[in-house]
Amino acid sequence: MSRRYNPFRPDKITPPGLLAGRIEEISNIENFLRQTKFGNPNHFALIGERGIGKSSLILFEQFCAEGKITIHDDEKPLNFIVLNISLRKDDSFLSIIGRISSALKRECDKRHDAFGNLVFSTLTVLSRFEAAGVKYHHAPKATEEEVFSALQNDIEAALNRAADSIDGILLLIDEADAPSSEANLGLMCKLLTEEMAKRQTDRVCIGLAGLPALPSKLAESHESSLRLFHVFNLKPLEDRERQLVVEMGLQDANAKNNDKTHIDEDALSAIATYSEGYPHFLQEFAYCAFEADSDGIIDREDFMNSLFRENGAFDQLGTKYFDKAYATPSSDDYRKVLHAMSDWLDGWNSRAELIERTGLKPGTVDNALRALKQKDIIVQDDMRAGHYKLPTRSFAAWINIRKKAGQE
Repeated sequence: MSRRYNPFRPDKITPPGLLAGRIEEISNIENFLRQTKFGNPNHFALIGERGIGKSSLILFEQFCAEGKITIHDDEKPLNFIVLNISLRKDDSFLSIIGRISSALKRECDKRHDAFGNLVFSTLTVLSRFEAAGVKYHHAPKATEEEVFSALQNDIEAALNRAADSIDGILLLIDEADAPSSEANLGLMCKLLTEEMAKRQTDRVCIGLAGLPALPSKLAESHESSLRLFHVFNLKPLEDRERQLVVEMGLQDANAKNNDKTHIDEDALSAIATYSEGYPHFLQEFAYCAFEADSDGIIDREDFMNSLFRENGAFDQLGTKYFDKAYATPSSDDYRKVLHAMSDWLDGWNSRAELIERTGLKPGTVDNALRALKQKDIIVQDDMRAGHYKLPTRSFAAWINIRKKAGQE
């Protein structure tokens, strides 16, 4: 059975056809794009923990904007030029402009009939500074202004050249929280949208995706830049959405494999429950359960065996996300504090509550809290003394899985 096509993707972006849930976000963003088509753009930011499905939703929105997917049967497919880029920690203001410009040229080259031999000045200006030995990260202010002006000109030229054949430009920026605030991403978005409005070419929609630190980084870049965006805080999937992810994956597998695979209700419920609604948990659990199945029916035993076998689903999640934080504390008593905190997921715990729930001496709890905070394993409430929480809900969910299975 191991030679079968396994449809679940624990380390990859979920294809648009297999995305479940996120109905509110998808509907709103589709409306934002249609508003952009008429020169009234709305911009959006997808915020959430790593593995919550931001990149998958970004890809889905790209397919919608390109007209490959339609949300409503009675609506005409959209036709946007989509610039989909991802940022890195070392990106600067100029390197971000370079990524956007390269994406613009690449996408316009694909539509040669609409854009012809349109010349893009941004890359030419950037290459001139590089040739002169001025690196992106050390370029003077005048250089930044000149390059950014060139990008604005290129976007305006592209919109005007294909005014009758495209609906607009969708700029998607994944990992938008990665660069420091000094890269001025928020300022860039604010200036770009204002300039397009002044030039009456206001058909650019910007979509960002990033970790919970993104809003503060945007605000540090420019205090009013966050106001540009409709912020969607992505939460874990609901129970029925979790089950739908598994069912859609099996439908995909059964369309490709000669031997069909089914799942019983107990196994489906267990995968949904243990995942806590995190898409990367779901994909890992379903992938490993699929691999463990040997008779074409995934049952609860298949799932539980795959969960805790060597190099199974639990080990994979730990290695990829949580082992360092969980194994760093040198004392089992310190891990008891983590266990007690996970009862509240990512909610706040008071020192007094932790002493009561762990049964540890106050001094031991104090030492644990001090050590865990110093190593950035827990977060302290700046507004209330003696209150702490785990940094992410997914870390808490992973600890709870350990407790459910009696591994600790």
